[in-house]
Amino acid sequence: MNRLSKLVLPALLTAVCLMPAAPVQAQTTLSLTGGVNITSMDTDSDGTRSPGLESLTRMSVGLAATLPVSDRFGLQLGGRYAQKGGRLDVLRLMEMMGDMFGGFEEMPPGASLDIDYEMDYVELSVLARAGFPLSGDRVSGHLLAGPALGLRSSCEGVVSISGPDRPALDQGVGCDEAGLDFGTVDVGLAGGAGIDIGLTDSVDAHLGLLYTLGLSNVSDDLGGSVKHRALTIRAGLGVPIG
Repeated sequence: MNRLSKLVLPALLTAVCLMPAAPVQAQTTLSLTGGVNITSMDTDSDGTRSPGLESLTRMSVGLAATLPVSDRFGLQLGGRYAQKGGRLDVLRLMEMMGDMFGGFEEMPPGASLDIDYEMDYVELSVLARAGFPLSGDRVSGHLLAGPALGLRSSCEGVVSISGPDRPALDQGVGCDEAGLDFGTVDVGLAGGAGIDIGLTDSVDAHLGLLYTLGLSNVSDDLGGSVKHRALTIRAGLGVPIG
């Protein structure tokens, strides 16, 4: 054992012994949640969306284990399937460019040409959790904050065309096939709040919001660095384990 190990190991053992033990009534809970992601992509440094880019409403499903540290504080380890992306309104962008440079003929009312960039992630998070009572023993609130890591599982561009005199057409193509260079890792910060409602002595219902702020540039194909933004509206059930 080297000198560094001789110094570090006793310090770690001392720190573990000095950590406050979780009270007996505090239990690890397992939660299953599902909801919708209101997701968008920002393409510049000040956090504003570039012209023509709009949000999408997609899906999120997750599983989380909350490890108690005390009555009020804990650590939530989560994993979820999170759909992200954004929509490019091509006609709106062309109209804005036409207003700036001239030469764009207005499209008929009801016409649309959109490109949806749909990216699905397996997202892992480590969130600090602070709980507080709201009403009696059955209703409480909580706050969450911490880092999140998304690993991309799929990527697709979907072109949607519709007009007053033609049926709607949706055509999807894989990002690699379309030559779209989107990264496979999305690092971000997550924060949110929720309400816990005790349905029985062993089952809680959860309602909450979680906002994920992407920090990674996932592409340079849309006129600048692209970062994900996602507001998740979710509900679920939690049960104690162990």
